[in-house]
Parts: sequence; C-alpha cells; structure tokens
Amino acid sequence: MDAVVAIYTTQDSPRFRWATKVLLSTAMGVSYVVYKEWEAFDQAEGFKINYSANQMEGVFQILPHQLIWEQDIVEQELSAGQWKGIPTVCQRQVGDLPFDPMAATFFLVSRYEEYLPFIGDAHGRFPAKESFAYKNNFLGRPVVNQWALALGKLWFGESFDLSPRYQYLTTVDIDNLFAFKGKGAFRTLGAVAKDIMAFNFKMLRMRLGTLRNKRRDPYDTFGMQRDWNKSAGVNILYFMLFAKFGPKDRNVSPNSSDAAITLREIADWAMVGIHPSYASNSDLEVVGKERKMLQDVVRRPVMQSRQHYLRLRTPHTFRNLIELGLKDEHSMGYTELPGFRASIASAYTFYDVEQEMELPLNMHPFVFMDVTYYGDTYLNVGAEEALAAMKQWVPVVKDVGGTLISVWHNRTFSEFEPQWKGWAEVYKSFIDAAKP
Repeated sequence: MDAVVAIYTTQDSPRFRWATKVLLSTAMGVSYVVYKEWEAFDQAEGFKINYSANQMEGVFQILPHQLIWEQDIVEQELSAGQWKGIPTVCQRQVGDLPFDPMAATFFLVSRYEEYLPFIGDAHGRFPAKESFAYKNNFLGRPVVNQWALALGKLWFGESFDLSPRYQYLTTVDIDNLFAFKGKGAFRTLGAVAKDIMAFNFKMLRMRLGTLRNKRRDPYDTFGMQRDWNKSAGVNILYFMLFAKFGPKDRNVSPNSSDAAITLREIADWAMVGIHPSYASNSDLEVVGKERKMLQDVVRRPVMQSRQHYLRLRTPHTFRNLIELGLKDEHSMGYTELPGFRASIASAYTFYDVEQEMELPLNMHPFVFMDVTYYGDTYLNVGAEEALAAMKQWVPVVKDVGGTLISVWHNRTFSEFEPQWKGWAEVYKSFIDAAKP
C-alpha cells in the first residue's frame, strides 16, 4: 500500500530514528517523514502523527515515553498492558494510544534488557525465562509486527494491507558434518578403541565401513536435504562449525579433505555461513581465522553467521562480526524455548545501545530450533507432537507478513540416534507447510 506518515516531534535521538524505521518501514512497510518544524509538518501530506506532549487539535497524538530520549542504560520500571488484544509496553496515560509504540519497539527489538546485568545459564547465555516477553506471556507473539498491522488499519482503514510479504527460510547448523569421517587419526583410533572396549561391534562395523568408503556416513544427509528443499521450492542456508577440536566444538577437522569435498558440493547449491565456535565467543581473532578457513574451502565469501550454542555477548559479539565485514546474523532466538526473542518476525539492522547508534549488521530472528523440541533438557516431545507445535508458528508469522526462520541440524535427519526417529518426515512436512 502506498501510504505515507508524517511525524512531528520536538526532540530527536538515534533511538527514536531507529525504532521508527523498524516499526514503520520494516514491519509496516510504509514511508514516513519526520518534521521538527511545525510549519513544514502542517503542510505535509499523509497521515499525521504528533509525537510530542504538545496539544494539536485533530492530529493523532502519541505521547513519547522517556526511554526513547534517554542516553543511559538503566533498569526500567516497565509493566505490560493491552491494546486491541495485543500485549504492550511503555504505557502512556495521555494521547490516542495507551502506549508508545516507538519506545516499545526500541526496548524489545534492541534487546535493551540484555545490556543490563543478568545471571546467565550454564553457557553464559541470557535465559529465555528472564526476558520481559516471557514474564509477561508474549514470547510466542511477534508483537512489533502485530502493532504495525493494527496501527496500519487504524490509520489507513481496515483495507490496509502490509506491504511486507510472508517468507520462509530454512537453516541448518552443521555442528557435526560427519559421524565417523574427517575426525583425524587420533580421534578415530580413540573411537575405534571405545567401540571395542564397549563390545559395540555394530557401531564398529558401521564406523569401519564408512571409513573404507563402503557406506555413506550417517550424518551425510545433504543430498536428501537438497532434494527435499528443491521439491518444496524452499531456499536453505547452512552454518558450518569449522574450528579447532574442543569440548563443545567437536566437528570435523578443518584440514579434512572429505570435509572440503562435501562443503564445496553444498556451496554449489546452497548458501553457506560460518558457525563461530563455542571457544571463539567474543574473540575477534579466532572468529576471523575460522571464517577464513571456511572461505578458503568453499572458495567464495562467507557473509552470514550464527553463533554455536547461540553463545553471544551483546553487543560485543555483533561488533566483532561487523569489524570482520559480515553482513547477516542469525543468532536471535533461544535454545530452550521457541518464540520471538526480539518480539519481531522481520529482519532488522542492529542497534548498539552502548554506542547509541545503528550499525551495518542485518539481524535475522528465528522462531524455533529442532533441538528445542526433542532435547531431553528442553521440551522433550516426540516427532508427531513436535510437528503439530511447529506448524502453529506458520499462521502467526504469515498473518503479519513476517519471515519465518527455523533452525535444524544435519544429524537430526540421519535418525542415527533414537530421539531422531521420524524427524526426516517432520522436516519434509514442515517445510511443505511453511513455504510461501
């Protein structure tokens, strides 16, 4: 819809400019102009908003919340409200809305609360259950997109239609490219010895058969994934863990020739990004080395990233990616629960609250991970129950013209472990239901 919004404000701030862009341009898809001069605003065309405490007869008023003008990072005394059945934050008692959608967008999408002190989980991550969205029962709703749709209908009529169109992107984290191959002589001999000592001769036969190239490695399901996605007409993005061996980084050796051949084949038909290692968290030099190794193997630029274990420090992790020249980041979500960590289902540019500036990194929030459903420390449900729960996210995102991003793991499709039984069918059914 060709809609234009004219906004009058007596103040200005980087927070206000960024939040207005996210709400109106990104989520709603309308153009807007901000005016600080009354005369110019008075002559402007389009739907007019008075974003100030000044009274203007006949002009829609939003009373700014003080958060939008502040320059410090301090604990906020905020409470949740309701508007048109949608949860809100940054409540206001004056104006034509009971909340300030710009300040609310800033608070939620910038992840303001993650800049404040918190007690991290076992991996140092911000816990989902500590978030304002979870505590106020709207982690499962992309409220910023929902505000955008409701405001569009209020301002332009019920026929208003969001110009952003629903999209779906499937992503796969490659924490273990192979179950047996590419692990190096020391790790392989250790695994063989372990099989023998445990009298696990079935595993030993599988291992040796794979190493002798007499059978396909169980985790090498990439050809099937290619066919499934091609059949559904869905694009796929892989994130490759390519690091030194460590307790939490147990992928193939970066020097493996088997890995190089497989990764080059994948890069011929899919996008490949870096999966910065657990050990590299917030270490610019290590992330840079891992990315360079991956680029050397796939022989093309690597511009997308997702943190292994979703282990990150806001804003330092993102500053490092920007310094390295990466353009797209995909870690904005939780492992332990599905939902919308940033309360939005659209890609947006990163805002550094410490530096008070928008930075050139596109954030792509995801909705769920496969391990969230089958992991024994998380929801721990079966394949059939998980599929039904996953499909419920499709209309939630589709109704607001957002982008649904799901996270899978290549090992899941191998059905090599009991908890993965039936998950290949879950994947095929889901991408068929989620495609635009």
